[in-house]
Amino acid sequence: MEKIDFVVTWLDSSDPEWQKQYELYKNAKGDKGKGRFRDMNIFQYWFRAVEKYAPWVNKVYLVTNGTFPKWINRDNPKLVLVKHEDYMPKEILPTFNSCSIELHFHRIKGLSEHFVYFNDDIFLNNPTLPDYFFKDGLPCDFNKETCLNVPIYTHTERFSIYMSMLADLGIVNAHFNRWETVCKSPKRWFGLHLGLKGLIMSSILIKQRLFVGFSNFHTEQAFLKSTFDEVWEKEPDFLYSSCTRFREDVIANPYLFRYWQFASNMFFPKKRKFATVHITGRHNMSDIEKCLNNTDIASICLNDTSLCTEEDFIFVVNQIKQMLEKKLPAKSSFEI
Repeated sequence: MEKIDFVVTWLDSSDPEWQKQYELYKNAKGDKGKGRFRDMNIFQYWFRAVEKYAPWVNKVYLVTNGTFPKWINRDNPKLVLVKHEDYMPKEILPTFNSCSIELHFHRIKGLSEHFVYFNDDIFLNNPTLPDYFFKDGLPCDFNKETCLNVPIYTHTERFSIYMSMLADLGIVNAHFNRWETVCKSPKRWFGLHLGLKGLIMSSILIKQRLFVGFSNFHTEQAFLKSTFDEVWEKEPDFLYSSCTRFREDVIANPYLFRYWQFASNMFFPKKRKFATVHITGRHNMSDIEKCLNNTDIASICLNDTSLCTEEDFIFVVNQIKQMLEKKLPAKSSFEI
């Protein structure tokens, strides 16, 4: 069985040094939505969930700007603390763009070929086994295609991630022919794991030579480190230019590596069991509670958004803390 590492990113937006740097660069171009930086202060439960539901994990790489939680147990043999400056080019630092941080993961010293990337708001929710993430040496993923991911613009969220997804597809289509990919492994593209709607879409796109889109999920993602190496070798200029100070609309994001794994048939087709709650206000609480108590959900993303007011954010965070404390009351070995 291959070693599987977890990588998780975290930010303490109350850190005086981070705030000082943010003030210095805040007039730079890009997305500065408050949902990008607010800390729910529930990160310890992420580690408790990992220890309880994935005790088999090899190493956990905690990636930050250099500030780590005060409660973290630095002596835990499974924990590796990583600063941005440890693996990212110094000329692009400091960065407030999560994509910049994610695009360079393959440069983290010691990281295994097989790793799973988590945002700090994505929690394991039930026991998982290694083959939920990797099977036959390949990342498990759900390659359901769609042609409905068209860009939508709002004043609060702008284009969200739609333009980046189109940029990712453009890069993949420059290197792969969809029809040739499907012909090399038809069971991956017409398998029962896709369900009826997925099979209908595959039939509609049967001889399409361009990848037009995939169903995207805000959940943890299994990757091969060699995929990052390969994409950087093929498209270094676009990837480097995507490492902007703040997130911009037309840049690459980590979904590029996911799409590349699809296009090269370097994945094991499998439907995922997860839930994503986009937090916009107090009305989300019942949805969150249902998900946390659902034994069929392997992981849950509690995604903060700019639509949630400060008042509602405080209320929601307090409620979430109570729920997580009830579910995961015991300290993990990752905590002091």
